[in-house]
Amino acid sequence: RLQTDHLPDGETVICLIFISIQMCEQSLKFGRVILICERRCETDRSRRTVAAQAMTLSKLPWARIIGEGALIIVSVYFAIVLEGMSQKREAELAAHTALAQMLGEMREDSADVDDIRAMQFVRDRQYMDLHQWLKSPESIPLDLMAESVDSIFLSNRTLYPRRSAWTTMVAAGQLGELDAPDLVARLGNFYESVTVRVIDGGEDYDENLNDIGRNSATQIWDGGNGRLLTTDVRQLTVFQNQLRYMHIGWNLWYLGLLDNYQQTLSSLVLEIEFYLEANGFETGA
Repeated sequence: RLQTDHLPDGETVICLIFISIQMCEQSLKFGRVILICERRCETDRSRRTVAAQAMTLSKLPWARIIGEGALIIVSVYFAIVLEGMSQKREAELAAHTALAQMLGEMREDSADVDDIRAMQFVRDRQYMDLHQWLKSPESIPLDLMAESVDSIFLSNRTLYPRRSAWTTMVAAGQLGELDAPDLVARLGNFYESVTVRVIDGGEDYDENLNDIGRNSATQIWDGGNGRLLTTDVRQLTVFQNQLRYMHIGWNLWYLGLLDNYQQTLSSLVLEIEFYLEANGFETGA
């Protein structure tokens, strides 16, 4: 112990400072010891917790948990597979329904082709009659002439095939659901090539016929009174040549075009019927 009774005031202060420093050092050492102890206690508690958890985990029914987990995974997988199969069946059914609609349209077009071909054969006969009559205008049978002229220029039916089912299937992406690439290829050629040619050919046929009917026939024939407007040989010959052009260049050509169209159409009708029946889809009569 320090005897401070007889020390000067300055020395007393220095001694007090020294004592304070020593006490602070001791306090810091003691604090470190306490901190180390606390950390060791926390480590021990953590180890005991981990050990307890390990013991708890070791007591769990792992076989049952793994089995139930596997069952859940398999169930989810099968649910996804079944949902995909269901969606595929629905898509195939929609595609087959559209294809059956297309088949119905083809059958209607086939009936139209038969009617139009029959009518064009009548026009073939009428063109030949007009050609012969105009050679001898003085002996023209006026009633038959009037009937033939009216039929040719006022009632010349051409084919405009139905395409709504094809357009729907293309827009909805249903062609891929048919699982018949050869059939799809033939349908594409039929609608995008053969049908387009028939439509364009019919429109050109009508346009040329209307042109002659407006600009030539009205100068030669009085449809209201059923008589010739002129007996001029030159004018009659020009009209004869125009009728011959329509007969050979369009009437007979269009008949050939319809024949080719009907053959392709009939082949596709049989192929579609076979495909739908093979896939269990009722096609109807």
